[in-house]
Amino acid sequence: MSKISPDDYLVNLRAIYVLDTLGIADNSYFDDPETNRSVYREEVEADLESYEITCKRAFGYEALATHKLRTRETEFMLREFTEYFADVADMPATELDEEAPTMYLKLTYASGAVVTYLCNFERKYLPKGWTRFAADMKMKFDFYNTRGDLLSDKLLQYGVRPDEYIYCTVYDNSTKNRGYYITDDDSIRIGDRVSIPTDDGVITGKVSAVEYYTADNVPVPVDAAKKIVKRINQ
Repeated sequence: MSKISPDDYLVNLRAIYVLDTLGIADNSYFDDPETNRSVYREEVEADLESYEITCKRAFGYEALATHKLRTRETEFMLREFTEYFADVADMPATELDEEAPTMYLKLTYASGAVVTYLCNFERKYLPKGWTRFAADMKMKFDFYNTRGDLLSDKLLQYGVRPDEYIYCTVYDNSTKNRGYYITDDDSIRIGDRVSIPTDDGVITGKVSAVEYYTADNVPVPVDAAKKIVKRINQ
């Protein structure tokens, strides 16, 4: 499906987070409640027609919590998110890791167009506007003490996208300096020890931040950035 036209806007956004606790290799449980006995599931839906935002959590047949919020902000939010989720229509289907949590996203537009997207719940596969959406939803439902992964950022810290560069802030024990170093290794995490180049040779440093940038906002030009030599196994 091609990109949504600029004058079209979201009227319904539904996101479903699913963790299959027994590793069932069948995604039909998105639509068939008879097969979700071993599935932990979260749903968030924003509907312009009813002005309702709904947040649900369930494990198998047992509903853990259902919260509804009726607010006129729904209209503003969905129109704003139209731009953030416009690229979903053009995102390629991902090859699922059936052992990992998955997310199903269904977007319905004013024109009647419907876009669906299924991916593993990991930063590099999610739409770029997901972080903003999750933050807004979490803020609206925070007073319900909602505890779940769909609105959490804990699983979204890592995962480089195809148009991004990985920049690590590395603390140099010998000079006590911090600096940016570029890497292609997306397995590097905060706290890892890495080898970095200096004018006098290679030394060891500790990673204090891992960040992702596109070519137009890198903190240090890609061609000028020093590169991490390797991650040192702990």
